[in-house]
Amino acid sequence: MKHMKNRLIALALCAMMLCACAPAAVADGEVVYRTLYSGEVTTLNYLITSSTNEFGLAANLIDTLVEYDNYGQIQPSLAEKWEVSEDGKTYTFTIRDGATWVKADGTYYADVTAYDFVTAAQYILNAQNASSTADILYSVIEGAEAYYNGTATPAEGEEAAPVMDWDTVGIKALDDKTLVYTLITPTPYFLSMTTYVCFMPVNAQFLAEAGDGFGLATGNDTILYNGAYVLSTFKPQEKTVLSKNAAYWDADKVYIDKIDETYNKEAANVAPQYFLDGNIDGFGIDNALAADWLADPEKADYVRPVRQYGQYSAWYSFDFNPAFEEEYEPENWKIAVANESFRKSIFFGLDRVKATLNVDPVNAEELLYNTITPTDFKIFNGTDYVTMGELGEIPAKGADTFNEALALEYKAKAIDELTAAGATFPIKMKMMFNVSLSWWADECQTVEQQLEGLLGTDYIDIIVVSGASSGFLANRRQGNYAFMKVNWGADYADPQTYTDPFDPGNNSYRFTDETVDIDLSEYKALLEAAKAITDDSEERYLAFAKAEAYLIDHAYAIPMSPWSGGYTVSKLDTFTSQYAPFGISQERFKGQKMLDKPMSTDEYYDAYDAWLEARSALAQGE
Repeated sequence: MKHMKNRLIALALCAMMLCACAPAAVADGEVVYRTLYSGEVTTLNYLITSSTNEFGLAANLIDTLVEYDNYGQIQPSLAEKWEVSEDGKTYTFTIRDGATWVKADGTYYADVTAYDFVTAAQYILNAQNASSTADILYSVIEGAEAYYNGTATPAEGEEAAPVMDWDTVGIKALDDKTLVYTLITPTPYFLSMTTYVCFMPVNAQFLAEAGDGFGLATGNDTILYNGAYVLSTFKPQEKTVLSKNAAYWDADKVYIDKIDETYNKEAANVAPQYFLDGNIDGFGIDNALAADWLADPEKADYVRPVRQYGQYSAWYSFDFNPAFEEEYEPENWKIAVANESFRKSIFFGLDRVKATLNVDPVNAEELLYNTITPTDFKIFNGTDYVTMGELGEIPAKGADTFNEALALEYKAKAIDELTAAGATFPIKMKMMFNVSLSWWADECQTVEQQLEGLLGTDYIDIIVVSGASSGFLANRRQGNYAFMKVNWGADYADPQTYTDPFDPGNNSYRFTDETVDIDLSEYKALLEAAKAITDDSEERYLAFAKAEAYLIDHAYAIPMSPWSGGYTVSKLDTFTSQYAPFGISQERFKGQKMLDKPMSTDEYYDAYDAWLEARSALAQGE
């Protein structure tokens, strides 16, 4: 009865939330969402891409085994049910009846079968196809990495890896309806991984017929469709239209009939007027214009915050493996960054609210995280992961880390300790930003002025350096900074995903004890202990919470906020969309509804509070 009661509470809250705005008017019997775009896709081949734009298309055109509802709960999709073996290593999916492949004009091509998932996996695990997501697949599937390596062309001077038979890979279709995955090790978050593009299916006959033309961005006939929409119009740099798939197995839950996207290379500049003229239904609004509209009584009700899905978390990173120029004194930096008192002087000295005002000039404090893992990422029995165990001792949100007295106290300690260690002052701190993001340069300038103003230019010298958008990520990964804002996006529904940047073996985020004199043995032990727990979710989460709390307590990183904040203008009811802070679920229009007018900021927060209550009630009833 408790479970049913919670369901009823959730449904009531949902009803209240949806009443916050009136539903969209229907014109000519169709609900159409119109928008502008300026970034063109380069491929329709969802089996190889890792582009966000292309994910947005794939998510609506191709279904996965499971999906998420608007409260973040897993629901059956192409798989109507599944079973997990006692050892947690074998997942058996039953493919639903009624799921079909259609062409762009909606004509039937074939039924979706278990063999379609095997065909897709064989394509992805062929290194010659250069899939950008193959590593996600072979990271968990038994025999997949060895098979992949056997298809790769060896580098000059290296011996080729053994060619493996497909039978050694843990992906099997027992018949049309039965699909089996065998994992390397029990993976509690495996179901969440299957919502990603590398677990999407493809029809073998069509793939063979298309050959090298499969997924080319030359027309809407280079792929088949089994999702909520078909690509009815695809004219690059002109117009893209997604139309409801009439043959879709779950068509009753597709409430928007068409997604009409018009290309305009000046979309960001012209979209506001297009909206005011009634020609589009939504656009991303920059901070400056958002401030103007929020101050205008006639326009303020159109603007709401961008909903944060908790997918990309940002923090200020210390580079423990610097590879920057001698003029920035990398050896001196190594001495400084190894010193905990120095790191804590920066940790407590950074005024994160002032920094974040560059991203959101109105609600900066609302964006702040005090953990690396974002809030609302994982709810366990109604409890947010970031409030569990030792993470629960760290306030989840707010400006609590800024403490001027503590910053100066640790500065004094650091000066004594670093002087004894042979460091010289001021400590040079090279900080990069990407010129393609307008707010980033301003944030760097704010951080430089604020930290130097508090701690003194005789102690630190923050040197802000611009980085070109082309190759910026590679430049960062090579260690061309001392201190900078970085981010990480979740790949699956488990706290382990946010430990990847802090795995001492992952040098992309420069977290290592090999080049500086620090002892990470305790953190490594905590991390391995957490990973080893696969049969008790609560104990697993508590163990990961302990490891993350250790990172923060020792100031190895400074948590910040979602990577992006700001505002939007949109008639889409964001709280009816699929919710998952990982994968591509949040890109789907299935389940989403439109409103007569955009939510205002007040309506957004009322609806958000109702959504949180409903989600918590559902989670407690699990």
